Amino acid sequence: MKSSFYNENWKYIFKFEEWVEAHKPKKKLNGDFWEDIYLEYDDVIAEFKNLLFSIDDVVDKDGNKLTPINLYNLIDKYKIRIEKLMLIFNVRLYKTLNENKKSGIKYIVMRAFWIDHLGKNVRWFSRNIGPENKVLVNGTIPLHHLEEIEKDILFLMWGQYQIEYLGADETGYDGDGNEILVVY
Repeated sequence: MKSSFYNENWKYIFKFEEWVEAHKPKKKLNGDFWEDIYLEYDDVIAEFKNLLFSIDDVVDKDGNKLTPINLYNLIDKYKIRIEKLMLIFNVRLYKTLNENKKSGIKYIVMRAFWIDHLGKNVRWFSRNIGPENKVLVNGTIPLHHLEEIEKDILFLMWGQYQIEYLGADETGYDGDGNEILVVY
């Protein structure tokens, strides 16, 4: 199909390099955990760039040529995938209080957001850290406690990412009792 609608002088154009610059990790984090995530980020950015700048027909896994709407959706899925990685790099925890209706005890729950299949931010990860009166020290959550919670939620986020994109099917436990992802 030939389009007479295309115009190189359009005001709006997806500026890939600017978008990537706005969606890249702000600082380099160290450790084996982060190394895997940086490698994944670099791979996804490279795949996305190859897709956007390809002049070849884009086909699905069965070899069928993608329609323009399917290409649009594929581009959107790449953007969501990269934004999920950015949520991991820039994890933000939100404190909420849940009250047990029977006992009246308030529990502190830390939450983090994820992006659903429609591209909307949703509360996805949570960790109950205990009764408010036992957790707070001078009205705040101790830093070591927050760091532990952040680490746990980061592992949950990375695990969810692996389930969604890297073929991890389920979780299991290793010989030391640590929860791990099982990839088939």
